[in-house]
Amino acid sequence: MKTIFKRFIALILTISCLASVMLFSGCSIVSEKPAMTINNVEISNDVFTYFLDLATVEMGKDASFDALREKAKTYASTYFKTNTLANMAGVSLTTAEKAKVSEKVNAYWNIFGSYYTKIGVSKETLTKVFTADSFRSALLLHYYGTGGEEEIPLTRLYAQFKTNYIVFQSITGYFTTTDSNGKTVRINENDSEALILKFQNMATMVNAGEQTMEEAADFLASTGYQSSAQTVILHKDDTSYPAGFFQKVQATEARLATVIGTNDYIFLVLRGDADTNSEYFKEKKPEMIEIIVGDEIDEKIENSLATNIKVTNDVAKGYYNLIMNEKGA
Repeated sequence: MKTIFKRFIALILTISCLASVMLFSGCSIVSEKPAMTINNVEISNDVFTYFLDLATVEMGKDASFDALREKAKTYASTYFKTNTLANMAGVSLTTAEKAKVSEKVNAYWNIFGSYYTKIGVSKETLTKVFTADSFRSALLLHYYGTGGEEEIPLTRLYAQFKTNYIVFQSITGYFTTTDSNGKTVRINENDSEALILKFQNMATMVNAGEQTMEEAADFLASTGYQSSAQTVILHKDDTSYPAGFFQKVQATEARLATVIGTNDYIFLVLRGDADTNSEYFKEKKPEMIEIIVGDEIDEKIENSLATNIKVTNDVAKGYYNLIMNEKGA
């Protein structure tokens, strides 16, 4: 009977130890204490764990506990200050902004959900930290956007847009094809010359007002070469087009169809002159504000209040051990 009782007690202890592993690396640390407080406000342990794990991503799992703890404190401080400043400024998220947060949470959870669950980070945790990220963007617009205390002049935003983006219609041709073995090969010289002539004729017809870009693409298709007219908004650092393409299109005259050739491609492009009322500019406006004053909003958040951060080391070390265990350190 004593033997059965001892086995029962051992089983209970084993179950308790396994349960505690869900929070810590072993059953020696079981605590409801917060790992971190900022200005006497408890930062939930799941959020602290997220930032501690984020620190390992940046610094590497071989970094010391002390170094990772300090990096996590920096992340948590920014999180706390961003939420506090947003609240003080009366900044809230729109339905669209909340939807973007949810979309980002789902994307991360689909990839890292299993790992996050093991270290005690939930989808709700991700929602908390990504909402703070979204508050930063909302604060940026609050202070520097339309009607803000430090509103950036429209002319400056538009100049930044014109520097970083071009909007154009494009029809693409190729000086290569695929042979019967699936290998990419160049078309012969006669076919190359015929393709160039087709594109030059299309440019002439578009500029004479005889065809739109869509009709020019249909004309090209009628000659046996399949293509279509695409409307593109292209960033200067986009690598989906050949090197130098952005600069070549940017240098063309707006609303004048132009043929641009590269080693493997030929393009008929018609650059637009999207103004400040265009949807293209409006869509990229927050990005332009970020480029111009992104550092300033970070400084404003950092200087918004003083923080007194306290870390309960034994609790924090438990989460650190758990993360290291999951990373196989």
